[in-house]
Amino acid sequence: MKSKYVWTFFFVFGLYLFTPHQSYAQSGATSAVNKSNQERIVQEILSEVRQLRVEVQRLKASAYQTQVVIERLRLQQEHVARLTREIGEVREKIGETKSRQVKMNGMFEDVEKQVQSGVISQSELKRISGEIEELKQREQRLTEQEAQLSVELDAERVKLITLNRRLDELGQEAADAGVEKKNDK
Repeated sequence: MKSKYVWTFFFVFGLYLFTPHQSYAQSGATSAVNKSNQERIVQEILSEVRQLRVEVQRLKASAYQTQVVIERLRLQQEHVARLTREIGEVREKIGETKSRQVKMNGMFEDVEKQVQSGVISQSELKRISGEIEELKQREQRLTEQEAQLSVELDAERVKLITLNRRLDELGQEAADAGVEKKNDK
């Protein structure tokens, strides 16, 4: 009987030693800590997802703005190029008109001498005089058109410069945002 008590004592003592009493108590605490850690991790992930969503929306808006500015810039460049061509054509016409005026003035002098000598009638002199007057009026109109186109071209170039600056600003904002994101990590 004594040996039975001894064996029972050793069995109970062994059971006591090998049974993790504290681990049961710690399991509850550990699972509560794990649960709070998991909740914290989930909250951090949600916060980061929200930040990413905001950043994606900002990038979409920035990309849209950039695309709009690029398209306006392209159209503005075409407009400036068209005005530059028009001014070139007008200046060419002015040059042709002046050259023709010089010829007509020379012809006028020759015809005037011939009228005085009686070789050609006065009507020819009036016709040349009329052409010279038309050329002067044409030169006047072309000069006014050139001035108007120059003013318009200057205004359009200012718009083009403004659009270029805006595009540069958008590029700088994107670059700065990229640097900030790298620095945040």
